[in-house]
Formats: sequence, structure tokens, C-alpha cells
Amino acid sequence: TSRGTRIHTMCELYVDNIPLVKKVYSYLDLEMFNQIKKVLDEHVDNIHMQEERLYSNYLELAGTVDLIAEYDGKLSVIDFKTSTKIKDVAYIKGYLMQASAYAIMYEERTGIPVNQTVIIIGVDDEPVPQVFIQKRDAYVPQLLETRKRYKEKYGI
Repeated sequence: TSRGTRIHTMCELYVDNIPLVKKVYSYLDLEMFNQIKKVLDEHVDNIHMQEERLYSNYLELAGTVDLIAEYDGKLSVIDFKTSTKIKDVAYIKGYLMQASAYAIMYEERTGIPVNQTVIIIGVDDEPVPQVFIQKRDAYVPQLLETRKRYKEKYGI
């Protein structure tokens, strides 16, 4: 988790145009960040918000979104992750539900729909990160079912 936090911080600083202090990061950190940086440079533009708290009365959820920006020209929730191995989409359903939740929260707060989610996963010993692009609504039913089960389990 500490590596993931370092990579996430590097992405945040980069998006904010704050230079990285290379002495603070290991060679492996820089290698993984550079994977993700290439994706940011080639695909991400027009940042709407970064590291902002959001909430939804409808979902009864809150959290801090990594990034809301245009990815290849489409407004998207963008989430940064790290992994020691390649992931299958079935393994990251939780990430995709979380991104869908942030899209709903953003729309509820601003009135601006976000119809795409993007999960960028830096992977050890891989030349490029994995990028999963999904429609927001693809994971909303699972999100709502998960929320319902949670409420039932804890009597909320």
C-alpha cells in the first residue's frame, strides 16, 4: 500500500504541474510512474477536479476521487492503481464500482454527467500500464446491490 500511495502522490503532483523530487522516490517507483505518465500525457486533458471529496445522497456514499478529466475527449472518472501482476477485469470489479460511484456523485453535485470510467494500473515489470475503460452504467447495478447488502448486513 505504501508504494501505491507514493505512485498516487507522484501522479497527483504531475497533474498539478509540481516537479517531482527524484531523491524521494526509488527507481521502481519512478519506473512505474513513468508508465502512467505516458498514458496521462497521451490521453488526459481538461481536468475538472483532482483529489476532491464527493458524496451522494442517493447512494449514501462519500469518498475522494483521484481525477475527473477528459480521457480521449470524454469526461471520465480516472483512478490510479498499482499491482505486482496483470489484472483481469473480473478482479477489478470493486475499482469499477467505485469509479461509477464517483461519477454518480459528481453528477449529483454538479449536474454534469460523467459516462466513462478509466482505471489505470501500473504493473511491476511491465512496459505499459493496464488501462480499463468502461461505461459508468456498466457497474451501477452491482454497486447498488453491494450497497443494499451492506445496509442489510449492518442494519443501516
